[in-house]
Amino acid sequence: MIEKLLTAIGISLGAIFTFSLGTAFGMDAKEQLKPVLNPEKYFGKAKLGYMAAQRCPEICAKLFCYCGCDVTDEHGSLLDCFTSDHGVDCYICQEEALVALQMKKDGKSLAEIQKVIDQSYEKQYPFDATEILLKYRRERLWQPQIEKQSSNGKEKSPRDANPKNVKDKNLGNTSSAMGKRVLPSGSASGANHGGCCGKNSVQKTK
Repeated sequence: MIEKLLTAIGISLGAIFTFSLGTAFGMDAKEQLKPVLNPEKYFGKAKLGYMAAQRCPEICAKLFCYCGCDVTDEHGSLLDCFTSDHGVDCYICQEEALVALQMKKDGKSLAEIQKVIDQSYEKQYPFDATEILLKYRRERLWQPQIEKQSSNGKEKSPRDANPKNVKDKNLGNTSSAMGKRVLPSGSASGANHGGCCGKNSVQKTK
């Protein structure tokens, strides 16, 4: 459950390593990323989201935000949500950043982080696939594959293949210096479960 994944996610209060993992995550050392806004401007879940993005901007720049902001705000990546005030009341943006940071701390690769984010949030996306989303899918470091038999000749169990269990395995119980978090019922602007930015905009075509 995503609630378990986001409960008590640790936010380190140490130094911010903006480009320390740049090479490992496919970023050009000379590539300049737009700075994340100061988390101290905000409070609560918004502050946690901006703190997380500030600690892993090189990863956020390689993730797609499934709230629908590529349509409503012309965002190209999750990082764009935190270089403006957009991430203040969008729980999808905040949670993606928190999951990305925790997985980075756990030593996961960019491909692994992208896979967990995609499988966790792609159903929240409120629009038909846009060119920005299609471009992201072409360039991401993992691609959906048909489940193959394991080396021992047995097929993976439904539990092993379930994206929810992938998330549980990677982001299970973690300690937090900032208390426990639970999945919010909606954003500050009143969005419920689903794409918070695209909720009241163009709906998916049937």
